[in-house]
Order: sequence, then C-alpha cells, then structure tokens
Amino acid sequence: MSRQTTAQTRVLVIISTIVVVVALLLLSTGSASGAEPAVLYTVQSGDTLWDIAEAVSSEGEDVRATVVEIKQLNDLPSSLIVPGQVLVVPGT
Repeated sequence: MSRQTTAQTRVLVIISTIVVVVALLLLSTGSASGAEPAVLYTVQSGDTLWDIAEAVSSEGEDVRATVVEIKQLNDLPSSLIVPGQVLVVPGT
C-alpha cells in the first residue's frame, strides 16, 4: 500500500470516528432533554434521504417533516448522502 493510500485511510478512520462521537453526543443530549429517542443509521448503497425518512416515520406522519428533521439532526446542507455515512435518525 502506498503512503498516500495509508494517509487517506487514516484520515477516513479519523473522520468516521469523529462523526460517530458527535452522533453519540447528540443522542445523549436528546435523551437527557426528554426529546424523542434517536438511533444511528449507516447509509447503504442506493439509499436516499427520503427512503430513510419514510422507513423511520410513523404511520400517517409527513415524510417531508422527517426529512427536514434528519437534515437538522445531522447538519446536512442538502439531501445528498453517501454510502458509509452515519446519520442520526429519529427513533421509531
């Protein structure tokens, strides 16, 4: 493995670790404040933000509101998500 590949792998591991730690902090603060519980979800190939929101929305709940909530929980500037990305989503 080249040095550049090794360095890129290290950066990816560090970024992933930071994302997980931040997500866990968000989860713990949400639980302490009495907010709705949340869970971590790792984006899979082919997933869309709409599909994820639809899966975690309660029956009759507006999926658009869940999309907005997921974007807010994760500070997402758009609906673009990538495989391997860890998202905080509302609990079901």
